[in-house]
Amino acid sequence: MWRKIKINFFTGLLIVVPVALTFWVLYFIISKLNLLLLEPVMEIFQMWLPDRVSVELFTKVAIFFILLGLLTLTGFAARIIIVRKVFGFGENILYKVPMINTIYKGLKDMSAAFLSGHKSIFKKVVLVEYPKNGVYAIGFVTSVTKGEAQEKTKKDVINIFVPTTPNPTSGMLVLVPESDVIILDMSVEDGMKMIISGGVVTPVADYGNTKNRSDTFKKEGFQGN
Repeated sequence: MWRKIKINFFTGLLIVVPVALTFWVLYFIISKLNLLLLEPVMEIFQMWLPDRVSVELFTKVAIFFILLGLLTLTGFAARIIIVRKVFGFGENILYKVPMINTIYKGLKDMSAAFLSGHKSIFKKVVLVEYPKNGVYAIGFVTSVTKGEAQEKTKKDVINIFVPTTPNPTSGMLVLVPESDVIILDMSVEDGMKMIISGGVVTPVADYGNTKNRSDTFKKEGFQGN
């Protein structure tokens, strides 16, 4: 019996004390603000409200809403900090989960390495016969081959990055003849999803746009199948 009374007493304290402290702190802050701001703000409002009683009441209400605004801004800033802390904690957990850590780190590193101003350095998603004829790999066009590498090849070639699965931050740079490149309709983002998922996520291409995409590809200096 005494134990239950003791538990209920401390439970009541846990509920009442924080509420009472909150109201006391608010009262203390409002009192200090009234002491500091009441007269200066009243002088401003007296220009429109000649009655001192009305001015004082209006000023106290204004100070109260100013306090609410400051508390709201403080809470907003604190929430941002807390969310970042929680995100950082969750990110650390992801780094410790096998397989998931590789995928997540790959996505993060890929974004940092290959995205600048939300514009990817990858131009197109393509299929190339790699590592041997008859076996196709998904690759990303980075640029037209120039310089010595182009001069010493018999055909016009394209620089294509062929990433590994599921970590696309590593891969191979292959120089492929334009005529051997098969242009895909999928976006770079969809191609990356397919790479990271190991083919589990397979985007459905809009094949009706193949010709238009190919024409655009040619205008950029590429010519594929």
